[in-house]
Amino acid sequence: MVQPQPDGTMQWDMSGDESGGTLRVPPELAANEVVTRLLNDNLQLRDALRRSNLALRQRCEEMEGWQRKTREEREFLSCRFQEARALVERLAQENHSLQSMVNGPASSSSNCCSSSQTEDLQARPARNGPLDGPQTLDQRERRRVEEVDQHTQTTPPRSLANNVPEEAAPPHRSEAQHSSDCSSLAKLTEQLQATQGRYRDLEEKLDYLQKSSAQRDRTEALLKQKEKDFSQLQKDCEALKAQATSLLGELNERQSSLEKSEVERKMLEEKLCNKIKSLQMMERDLEQQKKQHHVAMDKLMLQSQGLEQALKNERHIVTEEKKKLSQLQHAYTCLFRDYDSKLKSDGGDLCSRLEDAERALALKQDLIDKLKEEVEQQKGSLETVPVLTAQAEIYKADFLAERDAREKLNEKKEELQEQLTKAMAEIERLKQDATARARIEQMKQRHLEDFSARAPLIPPPQAFNTVPPATSFRNQGLVPVGDQGAAGNEDLPDLCCPKCQYLAPDMDTLQIHVMDCIQ
Repeated sequence: MVQPQPDGTMQWDMSGDESGGTLRVPPELAANEVVTRLLNDNLQLRDALRRSNLALRQRCEEMEGWQRKTREEREFLSCRFQEARALVERLAQENHSLQSMVNGPASSSSNCCSSSQTEDLQARPARNGPLDGPQTLDQRERRRVEEVDQHTQTTPPRSLANNVPEEAAPPHRSEAQHSSDCSSLAKLTEQLQATQGRYRDLEEKLDYLQKSSAQRDRTEALLKQKEKDFSQLQKDCEALKAQATSLLGELNERQSSLEKSEVERKMLEEKLCNKIKSLQMMERDLEQQKKQHHVAMDKLMLQSQGLEQALKNERHIVTEEKKKLSQLQHAYTCLFRDYDSKLKSDGGDLCSRLEDAERALALKQDLIDKLKEEVEQQKGSLETVPVLTAQAEIYKADFLAERDAREKLNEKKEELQEQLTKAMAEIERLKQDATARARIEQMKQRHLEDFSARAPLIPPPQAFNTVPPATSFRNQGLVPVGDQGAAGNEDLPDLCCPKCQYLAPDMDTLQIHVMDCIQ
């Protein structure tokens, strides 16, 4: 996962837990449409994250309140259940004591049996009380009440039947004692009925407590389910936060690459401006050289008759110049080959980078497709699916916009490369022209040296004229070295090429032909 760098061009200034972050954008990128769209998308994502965080916080608070309420209800129900169980045990003991009082001394053996049974019944719930639930306790209490009712129903007739023989047998028992026994028996029956009524009330309370305990179990199960859902929501929120962080890091990386491309573009523009300036300077130099060339051509028209011997001497020099030219051409070919290989390597690097970028875009497109599938699968269970869908669409638009921007940059680079190639070709042509002019200047210098050596033999010109001489002037030639006496009577030689004997009508044509013939 890519983490956002804090020292990049764009930095986050966060003031608060969720809101208050502002994105600092350089002034040169503020008017860029792609950056503006990315900023708007970023603001939308932040708003969506803020809303989801608020919703999760509210649900968390509701869940905590519900847990607190259920905990309090559980404690209250457990306290009420303990009180009800203690009350049932106390009433059972009172019922046992009342039964023992009703039975009397005549049924001591049966009372002992019943007391042992009730003690067993009381000891059994005491032993099994912590282990059994409220339903088993209710069943034991009901069985105990039924046994007590049966015992109370069977005991009074048995006691009365026992009392009748006792009254008949001992005649000395008084009627006062019999009346007191009857009154005590009536009181005991009334107390027994009151305890039975209280026991019914306790049974109703016990039923209510059982229902409340069942409701508590259901609420506990629901609470566990809610806790699972809450943990799942927390995991989803963390995943969304991590995804937003990675997307911010990718945005910073894209911004840095965009800045690098802008710097490269500025460097290329500066190089192009320098090349244009150098080309303008070379054009000015070329104009000056043309003017000098015209002046030299005017001078050479006066000195053209001395070129015949100079051309013979120049053949050897020309051959050497050809050798040097071939060497220079070979060196230039090697340099051009190296430059071409360098251009190809740079083009291969750019192609590889473009392929890597396309691969990355393809991977991101696959990621977007996977996210879309997950969104369609979780559409019914998650509430943040529309937000995720909008995010996926925004990321797709961002990636397409970045691809268009990269294609535009590549097209611009290709245009600049074509302009650079044209400029290099123009510079090479100018270099060739400059080399040819330098050779012409060297030839002129040698011709001037030869002409200055033979200057006394040339008749003085009438005046300096830049136009070609007349035919009468052309017919006047140099005086031969071996025959100076006959110079006034002989005509000048024809204008012909010393190599191929081409007859030229004037000196300009002859000079152009000689240069072509030598090359």
